[in-house]
Amino acid sequence: MSDSKIDNRMRDIVNYNTISIRDDSEVFMRRVVLQSVCAVLWITLAHPAVAAGEVTRTRTLSAADVSALVVTAQVGDVRVEQGDGDAIVAQVTLKAKRTTGLLSSLPDVSNLEMSVTTRGDQLRLGVDAKNIEERWLIRTPRKLFSAIEVKAGVGGVTITAPARRIEVDLGVGDATIDVPTGAISVQIGTGDATLRTTLANAGSVEGKTGVGKVSLSGLDGTVNSRAVGGSVSGTGRGREPINAMVGVGNLSITLR
Repeated sequence: MSDSKIDNRMRDIVNYNTISIRDDSEVFMRRVVLQSVCAVLWITLAHPAVAAGEVTRTRTLSAADVSALVVTAQVGDVRVEQGDGDAIVAQVTLKAKRTTGLLSSLPDVSNLEMSVTTRGDQLRLGVDAKNIEERWLIRTPRKLFSAIEVKAGVGGVTITAPARRIEVDLGVGDATIDVPTGAISVQIGTGDATLRTTLANAGSVEGKTGVGKVSLSGLDGTVNSRAVGGSVSGTGRGREPINAMVGVGNLSITLR
């Protein structure tokens, strides 16, 4: 056999082996993908996520020995308004919603209850569960509470019930506080803050946003607007401090 024929034969062998290796690699990758899909399907079918629609829990609680309210929510909306009775009426609607991972199991919300605990004169409301969405509606009694606090991860917070002190700590979402009296403190990571109270109630007014717009109405205060954020400050006719801090979002403070 001539040298040229030997060279051609060697090239054919190399090309064949290369094609075989490429084919084997493609087959192997197909098998890996197929096995992965099968594994995901097996996990999903063998351990199905339980989602029993949604349920609503309602509690009527005595306010005789309560002067402060604390509401904790992971994901969902919280609304606190003043009622016309002597008791606290708390209602929460629970819906299964995956929030902690693609393959995390969903709870059967029909088995969940509202958590109600007391610490001294403080009433605490929440739900001890993950992977749920909460929608709270709480009506406070006619008597004035010393404090209303809402701590939420993701969602919206609206407070129209007056108290001597109102505090909101919200990770992501919008907060609206509209009360005639009381000190106000709001902290939001990402979202908009809207604060409304009376000029006669407000003492020192301080607000800041890292990225977003700021506005101050009803008061001849100071508004510093920058390209990516701003701050407001001023002094009302009252004594209660009004403070708001927003990481990313707009801040609006109105005194009437």
